[in-house]
Formats: sequence, structure tokens, C-alpha cells
Amino acid sequence: MIWLASFPRSGNTFFRNILYEVYGLESATFHRDPLYPVIEDYQSYPFVKTHLLPGDLVPADRSIKRVLLLRDGRDAMVSMAHHKKDIIRPGTDFYNNLLESILTVEDVDFGGWSAHVQHWLPAADLVIRYEDLIEDPLRETEKLRALTDLPPPREGRLPSFQQLKHGQAKYGGERGRKDRAFRKGKAGSHREEMPPELERLFWELHGSGMELAGYGSSPHPKPARPYRVLMEADKVLAEQMDGVKRYQEELIQGMLAFQSRLPGKWQIDFLLRDRIVSLLEVVREIDQQRVKTRGLRSKEGIPDNVYGYERLLLQFKQQLKLRLPKAIYAPLSQLYRELPARDWLRSLRTAVAWNKLKKLDVVAEEAYDLVHVPLPQNYYFATRFEAPSLVTVHDLTHQYFPDFHERDNAKLGERGMRFVEQKAVHSIAVSEATKTDLCREYAVDPKRVSVVYEAADKRWFRPVREAAALQAAREKYSLPARPYLLSLSTLEPRKNLKNTIDAFLQYKAESGDEEHIMVICGRRGWKVEQMVAEGHPNAGDIYFTGYVDEKELPVLLSNAQGLCYVAHYEGFGLPPLEAMQCGTPVIYGDNSAMKEVVGEAGLPADSRDTAAIARQIEQLLSDDTLRSRLSEKALRRAHQFSWLRAAFETLLVYEKVIQHEGSDHRGSH
Repeated sequence: MIWLASFPRSGNTFFRNILYEVYGLESATFHRDPLYPVIEDYQSYPFVKTHLLPGDLVPADRSIKRVLLLRDGRDAMVSMAHHKKDIIRPGTDFYNNLLESILTVEDVDFGGWSAHVQHWLPAADLVIRYEDLIEDPLRETEKLRALTDLPPPREGRLPSFQQLKHGQAKYGGERGRKDRAFRKGKAGSHREEMPPELERLFWELHGSGMELAGYGSSPHPKPARPYRVLMEADKVLAEQMDGVKRYQEELIQGMLAFQSRLPGKWQIDFLLRDRIVSLLEVVREIDQQRVKTRGLRSKEGIPDNVYGYERLLLQFKQQLKLRLPKAIYAPLSQLYRELPARDWLRSLRTAVAWNKLKKLDVVAEEAYDLVHVPLPQNYYFATRFEAPSLVTVHDLTHQYFPDFHERDNAKLGERGMRFVEQKAVHSIAVSEATKTDLCREYAVDPKRVSVVYEAADKRWFRPVREAAALQAAREKYSLPARPYLLSLSTLEPRKNLKNTIDAFLQYKAESGDEEHIMVICGRRGWKVEQMVAEGHPNAGDIYFTGYVDEKELPVLLSNAQGLCYVAHYEGFGLPPLEAMQCGTPVIYGDNSAMKEVVGEAGLPADSRDTAAIARQIEQLLSDDTLRSRLSEKALRRAHQFSWLRAAFETLLVYEKVIQHEGSDHRGSH
């Protein structure tokens, strides 16, 4: 018995077919995949394929010879990304698969590429390079004679990659897939398919393995010290989940994957009001908060994370509301909103936090290369630091739809955008549509705006169609066992729920459909008018669930006939993407970023045309074939978005801004 070891996608299966076809020698496999049983008598075979590390082999007898098939890690990564896209997870995105493969984000027994090489090179009795094997298969296979006796080769039976891919291969055609293990059989494929930024990441993570394996040294110099970034993270402390909070939490989780693997390149800290914490600390805070019930409040009805003078002010406000007649409290409350009281309180909060930071000597000790503000409304945090700033712009609703915002929030959003404009701050836009809006409405250089798409959390949003889970969700939210169209959003005018509901009622009246209902999920927002006329014959077919917990949301999305999300405007549009990732077709507003995110994976409708929305509802609910086709397209389209990729591209923006705008500041510390 001889071990045939390799990192996946490094020519092992090709080598086994040569042994079988040319020499008549069979081989077995040894692995730890619980989905596929290991052949009980694998040790009786002359050759045994494995991807495991040397210390995991059974038997561990060191007298058993070991052959290592070695391939340029960049080519192996490209081949793995295609293998996932075409075979393992059909329809997934090549770029995202490649990024995950380079990072080794999955828990695999064979480790990352460089770890595999570093363990196996000293342990191998013979090393055969993939590049040499492709060039002259017989010459390389004959090297086995140094370890064992081989029968005379039957040279006329030497298979090519194309023959193995399209013919009946002895190995690599499991589960009826003839092309399961064979693609091009080519060396240097990374030159055509690996984007430069991913090749650089590969060198940063696997450069030591490449040098050890003799594939050269990294052409990318390492930074003299880590890039130091401070991200304002006030949203992390918020109780209620919204788009910006989700954006920041997911970005933080993604950044952890990079900083933990590249601590010499990145040091990302977070400003939580009056303290600065590390990336690991903020991740712990997020995890602890998720354990708690969202929206949990103290006995006084005040959020637990509000303390000090702010708690006293809220307690005072609460007492006024309880004790004063509504006729007196209402105008006082309106006066409070119109006066600059909130600006004064915000300035006070910032000053208190800044003084506390200075007393702790935190600011003096940390020389940051960049300050990232993930929401324009919080721009004032960046003004306290000397480092260059970066602002994420999610949308321009404060300008296009000011009536849909609290007055104070709209005013603060405009101030943030003027800060971006006047200080020539680099920005991240969450879509091309948002970038276009930003450059049209403000004097902003398009070259100083980088587009980084958001994503849907794959851990939560996936197809969940178990009958028991659906029944539990129906019982929790008092929904009947009828097919339904889902609408998901905060109940506010910008989301266009009034037209959406009217369109559904119009569809019901015109089609005579007595089966379908509409389920509307979401918290009550600002300025919500009466949405369903009392006494309407189909008013009973509209169900409002209120806020839906994260664990039930994928269930309701997955089992819906479709998501109706015909908003007037979206900077990105997370709910449609979350539905698509559950395999649910989407009716969406034919405007802003929604066209960009959903595209052909849904049905567009003019958000102001109730009849147009009704027509798309009728088309979706009456055509099973269309729903099935759109479901497949939705899943495929959703796979193109990834929070890990968003984190990676955000780090690329950090590096770009620091190198071009913060070089003087960085060099002075």
C-alpha cells in the first residue's frame, strides 16, 4: 500500500486513472466525509488516495510510502471554485467561491493550501508536480518505481483529460457525473481566471507555502505595520434591527475572517460612543446582544444601553408624557422636535464621549490611518480625528423623500452629505444606483466613490420548506393554512404598502381568487395611514404579523408564493435579496437599485401604478411554471452577493484611501 496524497483539485484522480488504465492497478480512498463510507479493506489496495494531513492517516505506520501530488496553489484554488460552482453548489458564484477557497472559510480536514503543503512536503517520500504530470504523464508515473514495482506500461491506453471528462472514467465519475473530477487539465489557469486582488490575497495568505513548494516568492511587499482603521459603531448598540445595523454587523463578521488571518496587515477598532474596542471585542458584544431578546427594555421602558444623563432625560420625558394631558404634551413634543434641542444633546453626547476618551489616553495612544463612518448621519464622529475619513452612503431618501423621515434625521443626513461634499471625503455606495444619485445631487467626484454591494446572510436566509417549521410560524403569527403573497418592510410610506395592498385587493376582485392571502411583516414606522378600508370585501385576506423574529423569517419567505416589494426607492434593497436567497420570486419596484439587485430574477412594476402591480401579482400567482423558473433565477442571482466579499472589497477601499490620502498621516506615526 502507498498513500497518494494531495490538496483537492491537484491531479490525484487523473493519476489514479493512469495507474488503472496504463498499469492495471486499482486504488481506494481514505477520508473523513460522513456522507461517503470508506471501503473497509482499503488497506489491501496498492494505492490509497487521501486529502488528509499526514497526522490523520490510518494506519499511521511511517513505513508506508507516501507520494505527494503538488500543484500551484493558485491553479488549485481556481479549479476548486469551478468545482463548487458546477458540481458541489450548482449556480453559486465563481468569484465568491474563489474568495472562500483562498480564505479556507469552511471547516475542512485538509486545512488551507499552504498548511497542507507545509505538513506534506517534509513527510513525502516522492513529490510529483501537477505541471510535470500534465506535460508527460508516463514519465512522472514511472517515478513510482523508486518506491514499488510497477507492471510494464500499456502506453496505448494512456488517457487524456478530455477522454476522462467525456468518457467512462474508472475514478472521478461518482454519482453518474462523468465530468465530476475533470475540467481542463491545464497548468497556469489562474493567469486567465484569478483577479489581481484575489491573487494578491492568495500570496498574502499562502506565500510561505508557495516559497516552500518552489513556486516563487510574493511580488507584493508587506506593510511595515498593520493598517489601523477606526470604525464608528454606534449602530451596534441599537436595540432594533434595521438595514444599517445589519450592514455593520455583517461587515464586522466578514472583516474578522481577514484580520484573524492577516494580523500583520489589519488592525480594525471600533468606536462605541465613549470607548474604543477591538474587533474581537465588538464581535463578542454583537453575539451577546443577539442572545438577548431583541427589543428588550428595562422596567422603565428605556433601552438598557442608555445610561447617564441621557437616561435621566428620557426618564424626565417619560414622566411628562404620563403626567401631562395629551393636549399639552403633544404641542410641547412638537416644539421639542422643531427646536435645536436634539442638536444640542448630540453635541453634548459627543463632547462627553470625547473627553472620556481623552482621559483614558485612548485617542493619544492610537494613530489611526482611516476613520470609517458607516452612516452619513454620524459624520460628526469623524470630525474629532485627524485621520482621513470614509463614509458609507446607503441611499438619499433624506433628500428624495424627506417626509418619510423624522425631521431631525433628514437634517442630520443632509449635514453628513455636505461633510462628504465639502471635505472631498471618499465614499462607499451600496449600489451603482446610489453612486449615480450621490454624484448627481452633490459635487462629488465619481472616482472618490466606490461601490460595495450588500448581501443577505447565508446562515439565516436559505430555503426552509419543512412542513413543521411552516406550521409553527403560522401558529405563532396567527396565519391560516392558505397560500400567501408576502410583503416585508417597515410600515412606512416609502415602502409603498398602500399601493401594494390596493393592488392585491384589485387582483382578488378581478380574478375571483378566493384562496390567496397577503401577509405583511414588519414594524410600524412613521406616518402610516389607514391601509385597508374598513368593510372592504377582501379586507380579511390581509394579515399584519408585526415584527417577525429572524428564525421564522426565512420560513415565511421560503414558503411564500412570492415577495411583493414595490418600494418607491431603495439604495440597495435587502428584503428582495433575502427572499431571493430563499428561492422566492420577487415583484419589485422598477426603480433605483432594485433593478440592479433583482434584475431578471423577478417581475418589475411601476411603484405608482396600482394596476401594473396587480398585473404582476396575477402573473406570478397564476403561473406555476413562471414561479419555478423565477425561483431558480432568484437563487442563482442571490449567490452573486456575499458579505465576505463585501468585507473584502471594503478592506480594498480602506487600503486605497490610506495609500492615496493617508500616506503623510501614516508616515508621521
